[in-house]
Amino acid sequence: MNYLKKITFLFALAVSSVSAQTYFDQDYYASNLNSFSFFNADLAKITQSPSEWQDQQLHFRWNGHLYVGDHISSQISLRNRLFTGYQWKENSNGFKESLVRDPLAFHSISKDELGLNHQIDRLYIQWEKNRWNFRLGRQRINWGIQNYWNPHDLFNQSNFFDFDYIENPGTDAFRMTHYPKVNQSIEIAVNNDIVAGLYRLNIYNYDFQMLTAKYYDDFCLGLGWSGQLQKMGFRGEFSFFQDFKKNLNEFMGSIGFDYNFRNGVYVSGTCLYKSKTNSFNPLGLSQMEMTAKNPMPFEYNFMYQIQHTLYPLVQVGGVLIHDKNLDFVFINPQITFSIKESIDLMISSQNTWSEIMGETENTQQTVFTRLQWNF
Repeated sequence: MNYLKKITFLFALAVSSVSAQTYFDQDYYASNLNSFSFFNADLAKITQSPSEWQDQQLHFRWNGHLYVGDHISSQISLRNRLFTGYQWKENSNGFKESLVRDPLAFHSISKDELGLNHQIDRLYIQWEKNRWNFRLGRQRINWGIQNYWNPHDLFNQSNFFDFDYIENPGTDAFRMTHYPKVNQSIEIAVNNDIVAGLYRLNIYNYDFQMLTAKYYDDFCLGLGWSGQLQKMGFRGEFSFFQDFKKNLNEFMGSIGFDYNFRNGVYVSGTCLYKSKTNSFNPLGLSQMEMTAKNPMPFEYNFMYQIQHTLYPLVQVGGVLIHDKNLDFVFINPQITFSIKESIDLMISSQNTWSEIMGETENTQQTVFTRLQWNF
């Protein structure tokens, strides 16, 4: 996009104008993600796919932050990922093409056995003073209240199944934020497809937000809240979409509760309702295109989560997701070890059961190991 070229130019110009008031900071991490997948044998015969396969990803992420004077700052972040294994070699579900749909992503190496992909997923310049903030470029606009399944996240939905994308995707937009009072804020964000405004306020110890937008061809209205119900966290997020040209409308909403026990156990439960359902491919969970109108494909979607720190350096947890009729069931146990202050080892698995020929069958299991170094 033209304005992204302008942001790149402004970033380079700011770097070249180093002065006593200019400060540059950077951080980065590297990780090694291995996955071992086991596929339903009957489906493997039908789709002529292997029943077992392995993938590996080496990931190096770099974040650069530039501060010029008291009011101007900018950020650029780069993902570098080296892929080997079945998904890359066989281009499973269009895997290679999915990595370069973004105009700021490309393959520097694309061979049969391995590929090296690069993507700039943050690139913006920001001016901030007193109660005003202006930001232009590739950024994350996080308007959702729930941990996942956010009908208010019009610009960039996160994909729970793509857990290795820690920072979550960004969007190319202009955003203005104003804080008229301590307990209020107004945001306006614009890109090629969306013009949206969000108003937040805090009353009666609850955070409320109201949303209005032109979302592609739809007019959108939204309402959300976050607070405490007794000792539990209580959140809700609702959106209504109306396409006046096609005379179509869609409603969705999510309600969630969470609670922290004294022994350190954290539990949460969320229900997402969609008035219109979407087709679903359980074999491409991590590559699903998530949008504000499609955070999940089913009419009723349920998520239950539990986390507990067994020891200061060991955390265990798990997630259960299913639809109303249990035609889709997803179980995700996970354990994380903090080997050193800067090194973490995660072991996790994603286990899916889906409806096949009128019966719910074990579809796919994938075991992940990830070693991550933070610098």
